[in-house]
Amino acid sequence: RYVSSAGNNVKPFLKWAGGKGQLLNEIERYYPFSDGCITKYAEPFVGGGAVLFDILSKYDLDEVYISDINAELINTYRIIRDDIDALIKMLYTMQSEFIPLDTDSRKIYYNEKRERFNDLKVNGNDDINIEKAALMIFLNKTCFNGLFRVNKKGLFNVPMGAYKNPMICDENNLRTVSEKLQKVTITCGDYKESANFIDENTFVYFDPPYRPITDTASFTAYTKNSFNDEEQIELA
Repeated sequence: RYVSSAGNNVKPFLKWAGGKGQLLNEIERYYPFSDGCITKYAEPFVGGGAVLFDILSKYDLDEVYISDINAELINTYRIIRDDIDALIKMLYTMQSEFIPLDTDSRKIYYNEKRERFNDLKVNGNDDINIEKAALMIFLNKTCFNGLFRVNKKGLFNVPMGAYKNPMICDENNLRTVSEKLQKVTITCGDYKESANFIDENTFVYFDPPYRPITDTASFTAYTKNSFNDEEQIELA
């Protein structure tokens, strides 16, 4: 069940606030897969998926379930799994258009893409999910600090970052991610829905949004609906 090949390593395709990439050495101590009794994995707050991709790189499990309440994030996971060729083609187009521009022209291009993304968030339908996923990745790779933040209307509002030569289309990793996601159940919804998947053979990793220490000290605006104290208590 343990996959020893380093060539299978896959990393998150987005930068995500609260991502656990730097803590994997600590978290992996708790992985219970080596004895073969735990054969399923569930991550009900998947976010950027650092732990998910670490586990998918190292283990060949029977079933994997991920979910998140962020519809645009889950759409991107699904498009990478199901429509990788079309997605990569669209990302390469954006990369070839964006990289040669000067800073002022980049800002204009970025703001146009951000406006289009928000329009699709509000008015989109299933026919344009590939474009929405491509825009999600483009904005993540070119916005300030790779931050995903929305306002109270649910609109993405992060300004452009100052990257000189951002890797907008990391084709090799995206294709590896696509391969790893083929057998993964991907759900957009509340973490409680994972209860239907979880059984005595399932390892579950909960990584809910951080609780802000003060009203302004911490970032939690991944969606327009905050994960408040009552929800933290209910999860606990």
